[in-house]
Amino acid sequence: MSAQVTTRWAVMLLLPLALQAVNHFKDLNRLEDLELLGLVQKDTGVAEKHLLLGFSSSACEQSVRGLGFPSEYSVLGEHVETGEVMLDRNTELPGVYNISSCNEYVYVPRGGRTREDYDVIKAVDKLQLHNWLFTHLALTMEVINDLPFDVSIKWEDTGRSQAPQDLISIPRGRTSSINTFETHHLRFVSHQPGSEPRQFLRVRVDGSTNTLRLSDFLTEEANQQCLNPQDCGAKTVTTLPNVNNQHGSTDDVQLVEEDMNIWRGRDVENKGRVVRNEVQPKTKPRYTALGFKKTRIPDAVYQVLLNRYHSGEHILEPWPKSDCHTNFFEAPSTMVYLSDAEKADIFSGMMPNLSKWAGGVKLHPTSCYGIRIYHNGSWLREHVDTGDTHIISAIMNVDQDVEEDWLLTFIDHNDNRHFVTLEPGDALYYESASGLHGRPIPLKGKLFANAFVHFKVV
Repeated sequence: MSAQVTTRWAVMLLLPLALQAVNHFKDLNRLEDLELLGLVQKDTGVAEKHLLLGFSSSACEQSVRGLGFPSEYSVLGEHVETGEVMLDRNTELPGVYNISSCNEYVYVPRGGRTREDYDVIKAVDKLQLHNWLFTHLALTMEVINDLPFDVSIKWEDTGRSQAPQDLISIPRGRTSSINTFETHHLRFVSHQPGSEPRQFLRVRVDGSTNTLRLSDFLTEEANQQCLNPQDCGAKTVTTLPNVNNQHGSTDDVQLVEEDMNIWRGRDVENKGRVVRNEVQPKTKPRYTALGFKKTRIPDAVYQVLLNRYHSGEHILEPWPKSDCHTNFFEAPSTMVYLSDAEKADIFSGMMPNLSKWAGGVKLHPTSCYGIRIYHNGSWLREHVDTGDTHIISAIMNVDQDVEEDWLLTFIDHNDNRHFVTLEPGDALYYESASGLHGRPIPLKGKLFANAFVHFKVV
């Protein structure tokens, strides 16, 4: 086995709100799970992202948590994913990597072959696991300061509140190397005699070249006239829309602080999601054998939804900036809100069937807020719903225009992972507070419109 995969590195301009946290997949059983989740290419077995897999069991979960897995790795960025494999269940992955005991971890590099290019460690403490992983993520980057002023580089910890740390200063016309890690965020600050230091560029280390020439981030006009940092304009990057001028403006420095606050909020939210995914399902009653059932929407309910969907106003859905279980900041969802009368019709039309499916329990309606339309590139991290009010629920697919099925993942009451497809008119009954569910694979297509209804058990 080997994790030595040749990789070239690059940087990306950091957009104001495109800040993501690491996913974490529980109950990974098979290599096919990695493929269906989009983590590994189906035909080649090549990893699409850096993968950190932790091996655990019911008897040693707390020991694994004591090593900081997975919560302390939640801010590594969008190209790193973590997953957990339970040894006391009938799973394929321990045999693939010859794992037999708890607190063993497997690292597969992005671009590596899942079965061949990996490394394994039996971690004894938190520091050993941390150093082992970051040794694999480490890289050296050459920075060419071809600007007419000295530059210093700071590293910012996007997930926590500490101040940016100084890395290196590079005089004008000089080239220096820095040791860093993929997913790091770097601040570049100008220094001129008689002037206050000013931040003029932020980047995220991200992949494809190991050299950073600072003038490459300036417009051609600004590059010709860049005698002062405030004259330097941001280069337009076609793959990253809405890149604003982040050079020399006090407003941009304030924007940086706002980004940091958003990251801190998302770090807290993501860690909370991971904890809820682990703890909450164990505390909730089980009403059905598996926790989900695919069926059809009652005709009368579907007609109410279709009428509203085609006649109602589609408006941008507001999300808290700290939310990170969906990528609203990259692929904003839209909503068609329902009237009180429409909600009542949907509640009354769905409640008898859901009650019967759940064993005849008495239900009380709690939420039916509208039809959410997801757009191209949307994803939802695996999660459980609100534990007090979202107990027996239904997803109702109203409409879709997709290039390929947008898979819904669901982990049943026996800890088996399912991949569910829905067509217009289909419904998924599910115990939403106890069954992990999500759509972690980005939507390929124009739209996917769902309505949701939730009940609590009386």
